[in-house]
Amino acid sequence: MPGWDDELREVAREFIGGGEERVAQLRRALEEVERLPTEPRPLSELRRHFHRLAGAAGTFGLGEVSELARAAERLCAQTETHGGGPPEMVRAEWHQVVDRIEAAFRAARCEPATGDASAASVRAAARNGRQVREAADILVADDDESIRDLLSRLFRQEGLSVRAVGTMAAAAAAVDAAMPDGLVVDIELPDGSGYALVEDLRSRPGGDLPPVVMVSLKSGFLDRTEAIHAGADAFFEKPLDWEALVRKLQQLLDRGGAEAPCVLVVEDDADYAAFVRATLESAGYLVEVCREPLRFSEALAAFRPDLIVMDIVLPDVSGYDLARYVRQDDQYVTLPIVFLTGEAQLAARIDTVKAGGDDFLVKPVLPALLVASVAARLERARFLKTLLNRDGLTRLLTHSSFMERAQAVVAHKLRHAGPSAALVFIDLDHFKTVNDTHGHQAGDRVLVALSGVLRRHLRRSDVVGRYGGEEFAVVLDQIQEDDAVRLMLRLLDEFAAIEHRASTGAGFHATFSAGIAMFDPATMDLERWIQAADAALYRAKRAGRNRVMTHTERVAALRPGTQT
Repeated sequence: MPGWDDELREVAREFIGGGEERVAQLRRALEEVERLPTEPRPLSELRRHFHRLAGAAGTFGLGEVSELARAAERLCAQTETHGGGPPEMVRAEWHQVVDRIEAAFRAARCEPATGDASAASVRAAARNGRQVREAADILVADDDESIRDLLSRLFRQEGLSVRAVGTMAAAAAAVDAAMPDGLVVDIELPDGSGYALVEDLRSRPGGDLPPVVMVSLKSGFLDRTEAIHAGADAFFEKPLDWEALVRKLQQLLDRGGAEAPCVLVVEDDADYAAFVRATLESAGYLVEVCREPLRFSEALAAFRPDLIVMDIVLPDVSGYDLARYVRQDDQYVTLPIVFLTGEAQLAARIDTVKAGGDDFLVKPVLPALLVASVAARLERARFLKTLLNRDGLTRLLTHSSFMERAQAVVAHKLRHAGPSAALVFIDLDHFKTVNDTHGHQAGDRVLVALSGVLRRHLRRSDVVGRYGGEEFAVVLDQIQEDDAVRLMLRLLDEFAAIEHRASTGAGFHATFSAGIAMFDPATMDLERWIQAADAALYRAKRAGRNRVMTHTERVAALRPGTQT
């Protein structure tokens, strides 16, 4: 399989090979300006041709062509500003520029241009797009045994694998044995510095990927900046806010997402679009190119990108117009837009901000810079989506986010025949009594414990949300009813065995009831599916709680002696 450098060289060869046609386009555009000197559209089209060429040529190593085209583009802009059509001396200068561009392309065909960034630099810039293993391995390095034990317990509740050590030497040996998916380390270890451990981790092959959280009794600004300088992603002061630390680590682990991010490229220049596609695909992104701006809406709806890269100067509409169109729709409020353009003036940067753009890169752009910008914007958007779509306490989907995902499952089931799906409603038994007897903080811990059980045992593809209050909802796709019942019974038993602690230190247990409804495409939409699951849950509670029932009135009975 060809490497990234090979792909870029191939795109560059195609660009240079198409130079003759680009020169012909420039000459035709010039002829149209001379035929209709006072009409604005021919001059605008000429400027667009120079603009496209200026960005693409620089990218593929034809610096002279890029500078010539950029100067000609500026001359077009000045002529548009003054109006009245281009004078003869300006038209003559354009012809001279096109002649020099043609000569430069002819020379380049004898010595093809190459890219100027290595595959390694591109891949290093794409670290935020990488994925961690499903069973993430966390290394905890702290000389306080109680902290190691508590963090180990909390992480395991989250479904994470934990290795806990108390010294610098033991931590280094653990990294030698296997690169962890995440590291939590104290700044001061008995036999060395946590900073040194982080720097050593970052210097190893693949060491740029694991998120690093540093903890310390020190809380000064310099301690935090030193942690960042060493390569840490987050810093927490002791005594630790345990829930905040666990939540932050999960956010860092999840930043790659379950699937490769999707990038929509809006670029009418075929060669430059090929360059952007090759660059981003080499970094692991899924890329779709829209070369016809008038079909942008269709591409946006069909591809549902995680980020948009677009030029500003486009035929028929501008990139600013498309950005404003995107920002009018609430569902795209967190969708990042990166402008990639030859427009380098301050006014263009200001217009980018006004239109709702998130970043502004000037052509020609280094591949590593493009990937780094895309990765950073995707990470920021992912974090904002998490804040908007996740419940603050349980970190499960909010009610509205769950409903949106469930509706997508229903739409897919109605379009495509295949394995069935189960909707499960879960409700904590006598939760008001838990709050009244043990306090609301203890009640919150029960909610968190149940969400942890669900996260540990359900698949990434399953949709899990906090439906409201003490009620949870799960969509189990591609599952049979018997398997769904068995799964929920296992979760019921595991949760019932957990001992929770009240603020007084007293221990207590909690249970839940669950109702399961299988999706029937012949009779159900989302509303009826929800009604069926809700009815099954109601029957489970009426039957005595702490049990699982299906909407077909099948009862999964409890073992004798279990608490109700």
